[in-house]
Amino acid sequence: MKKQTEYTGVTSIESLRHELKNRDVHSALLVRDKNAYFQCGASKAVEYATEGLNIHITEFYDFEKNPKIEDVKKGLSFLDECNPDLIIGIGGGSALDMAKLMRFFHSFEGDIAGGQYVNTKSVIPLIAIPTTAGTGSESTHFAVVYRDSVKYSVAHDEMLPDAAIVYPPFTYSASPYLAACTGFDALSQAIEAWWNVNANPESDEYARKAIRLLWENLPPAVNLQPTEAKNKVAEGAHWAGKAINITKTTAPHAMSYAFTTLYGIPHGHAVALTFPFWAEINCRCSEKLLSEKLTPDRYKSKIDELLKMLNFTGNESVSDLFIRYITNLHLSFNLPEDIDKEAVLKKINLERLQNNPCKIDDSMARRVFDKLLSLQY
Repeated sequence: MKKQTEYTGVTSIESLRHELKNRDVHSALLVRDKNAYFQCGASKAVEYATEGLNIHITEFYDFEKNPKIEDVKKGLSFLDECNPDLIIGIGGGSALDMAKLMRFFHSFEGDIAGGQYVNTKSVIPLIAIPTTAGTGSESTHFAVVYRDSVKYSVAHDEMLPDAAIVYPPFTYSASPYLAACTGFDALSQAIEAWWNVNANPESDEYARKAIRLLWENLPPAVNLQPTEAKNKVAEGAHWAGKAINITKTTAPHAMSYAFTTLYGIPHGHAVALTFPFWAEINCRCSEKLLSEKLTPDRYKSKIDELLKMLNFTGNESVSDLFIRYITNLHLSFNLPEDIDKEAVLKKINLERLQNNPCKIDDSMARRVFDKLLSLQY
């Protein structure tokens, strides 16, 4: 798999100027968020990094959250016009995914539903700089795009950015709700990578680092907002992204997409809605229901280690542990009044379910939804 240059920590932004000079960049396309780019301090950081380098920068930000195929086509036309030496994606998951999708489909042809792509021209270098701690998009070889309200994951080695700059101070200005959504998404990614049928020693190491950083530091980062906790959450989110870059995600993510596409619930919050119940299923999966890709003894050992990392005492159920944790992040389990159970179940991502350690059928998914409904108040 393609390797990536990584820079992390509170001085990592200085590497942007280093990258620009080393790559001899004369023109760059900046794919960014509309407003957060200024609010988090990224605009000033880019100005400082490019000062005196004589680089012509063109900015693109005309796209929606959770990018649609129409946004990508619009971006491609813009990219063709400016023809840059380099693309810089800076922002949350949507901005980084847009930069990755634009870069990829500028050089590859193919339908997103088929997953087969043909290289037609050289690939433009891409630097990804997240301004939220959670999506992991800066460190993955796939990106999400929606067509006709259906979510597709475009996966390819050339989707991985050439360099990732994880600079925690960009996350400091995020609202508590945004920090909770993106942070829990990262925690979910790490845990889903850990119990994943595709897990290997490398993904396990990334996931282990992420879980240890995120589990303890996310609540204070959201509720008390100390700088050190936010720094650790940003680092943990990056490790979580590297973990799912190997494994991809499982049942909690598979069920989350419908809540976002149909009801506009932010992605991380949507993942949190059913995570406690899937966690209970996966942590208590019987040998009969366990995927053939997993060895029962090895899987039990991994679950034991996971519960130890989560400080699980056994005084409550696994689902209650996560319900309490998520509630402490002030993420509500309430659903829209017009929620359509059948519509949600119909849109479960079957590809993600295949990565789940416990075999999932329709009746199990319905039980999870009913457990979520039981929390309404």
